[in-house]
Parts: sequence; C-alpha cells; structure tokens
Amino acid sequence: MIRKNVSLDEVHLQKLQSLLEKNGGNLSAAIREAIDLVSLCPESYGTQDVSSENPGKKESFPGAGEELLRNEECVMVNQQMIKWLIRNSAGKLIDEDIVHELINPYLINTVPELIEYLNTISKQLGWKIEVSTSCGENLQNGCTSMDFTGGDRDMREFLVEVACIFLSRWAGLDAEALHRRSNSITVYLRPFVRHDMLEATPGVRNLFGSRDILFREIERKPAFWMTLAELYTKFNYQRVNLDKSLFEALLAGKLPDITKYFEVKADRSLREIPLQELLPLFKYLVVASQLVNDVEICAEKGKECIKIRHDYSEESVVLKLIKLFSNLFEAGLHRFSVTYVSGLIIFDFSLPDISVEDVVKISPDLDFYE
Repeated sequence: MIRKNVSLDEVHLQKLQSLLEKNGGNLSAAIREAIDLVSLCPESYGTQDVSSENPGKKESFPGAGEELLRNEECVMVNQQMIKWLIRNSAGKLIDEDIVHELINPYLINTVPELIEYLNTISKQLGWKIEVSTSCGENLQNGCTSMDFTGGDRDMREFLVEVACIFLSRWAGLDAEALHRRSNSITVYLRPFVRHDMLEATPGVRNLFGSRDILFREIERKPAFWMTLAELYTKFNYQRVNLDKSLFEALLAGKLPDITKYFEVKADRSLREIPLQELLPLFKYLVVASQLVNDVEICAEKGKECIKIRHDYSEESVVLKLIKLFSNLFEAGLHRFSVTYVSGLIIFDFSLPDISVEDVVKISPDLDFYE
C-alpha cells in the first residue's frame, strides 16, 4: 500500500460527504471509491483506465457515464421503471436494429472481442454483469456456452437475449437451452444455418419470443384485437372461434372436415403424424377454438386416450361433435372406441381390436349407435 499526504479544502470534503457517510467516516475509503467512480467515466475514447492493472493499455471501446449522456447515447432512467419495461415486454423479440445499436457487428469479429465488449458496456452502464464463455477464438467455430453472472435478474435476461440474437444473425449459432440460477444464466449454443435473415432462429424464438406473434399482431391490428379481447372478457370466454369454411359447412347442415387445420399446424399429412404427437396437437387446436371446455390427454404408449369436457346439453350436438372428432382420427388411420356421459367424451386408443367404425355410447344397456 502506498501512503501519501493529501491536502483537501473544506469544499472538497463537502463534495465527499455522501461517500464519507457511506464508508462510516473513513476518508481513505471515500477517496478510493471516488477514484473508482471516476475511472468508470473516461472523458474520451481511448482514455487510459487508471484502475487497470495495466495502466498502459487503452480501452478498446468508448466510455460511458457523463460522456454518453453528453453525446445523448444514454439517458437517465429510474431502475424500477426500466425493470418494469423489460418485464412487460418479455416474450417479444428485440428488434435486430436495437441489437445492432448495442453491439456493432462490424466491430466484433471474434469471441474475445464480443466478451470484452459485453463486459465493457456492462461495466460502463452499471449493469454489473460479467460475461464468460467456453467458445474458441472464432464466432462460428467451437462455441458451446456462455455464462452471464451477477447484476439484476431482468437486465441479465435482457443482455442474454441481445447476445443470442446477435450470435444467431452474425455467427451462425442458435440458442439451444438456458440454465437459470439465482445469480447467473448459462446459454447453450449450437451451429445453425439461417436461410431466412428476416426470421428468428428456432431456439431464439422458443426461448425469448413466446409472445412475439401476439405483440406484433396487436400492433398490426390493435382495434380488432381490443374488440375481440373485450368480447371474450364480457362473455367469460363462452365463445367459439371458427374458421369461415367450417362455419359455412355447419350453416349448410354439413359436417366439416377439420383435418386441414392439423396438417397446416404439423406441416405434414395427417397420416404422417404419430398418435403421440396428434393427441397434444388435438388439445392445442380444439381448446384454442373453444369448441370444448378442456381436453385431458394420456399419450403414454399402449394407454393412449383423451377425455373431452364440454357443457353442451343437447345430445344431438354431442353426437355431431363425436362424429367430427371421429372423422379426424379415422383419417389418420387410428383405431379407437368412444364413450360419453353428460359433459364428458372419452376416446380410447388402447383397444386395437375395436374397429374404427365402431362407436360405443355409455348408457344403461351400452348400445352401439351409428
């Protein structure tokens, strides 16, 4: 430790008053903290970092603090306000132009440069997040994971998403999985060839864009979605969402074919969808349409079944609903039996000896019906 005599006027002590109170009146600690604060705000690009172990090394990136405020690159925002903004935009992907405002792709070419830059801006902006990686020298080669440690949880999530979008756009890497701990996030990466530069990679969309379509559709047609939300709320979600062609068939007294909706969602023909995948897809589409109240599925091999709960009181409506769903499973060449009681329809696929043409109705005499 180097000891030097320092002369201070009363005006200087007054300026240090808040730091003195913070450090319990310890003048040396207050001065050290003042020096640390000044070192985070270099006056210009390339200024030497006096707190660095290597005082001769120049910073690779522009400074922040007062310099960024003067250049209008940053503004002062209350921490709770920025946390609220981040939390309430969760699920919407950050636009790439915003990512490029934070990380310039023409200045970052290697993994060390990216890590150094992320750590630099984290330090300059006061995020206190430390970034490390197991990647090799090149962005496109050997990158397996990145660790983001410390700082605020929401800011950490934000920085992880920014880094993953940047890597997916410029490094041919996609986010495969996230491991969240109390004070860190590890993102696992895999090589991915991005053919459509306008579309997010699958991993980035799954991990960070769960509500991206919702946000963007509301922005595109706000009046429509506001009206729809108001109607669903006022009627306690007792509304049915039908495609126009399906609605037209019902008005014409016909039983519509719903197989195309499953094929569009699965992106292949119905006969190519295994039963273990078809059952969750059935629940997803049928519940979303509000045709029924709920669908409980069992996709365990050899015990496959679905329990459909509804509140229709007319038996003729229930029978048409059974026939509508039966046609779907028959088109997929699945063998099943059907039973129903008040408010419940059960499709059982675990009885291979039952013909797909047979439908069983639960009643006192267990009659078959056509």
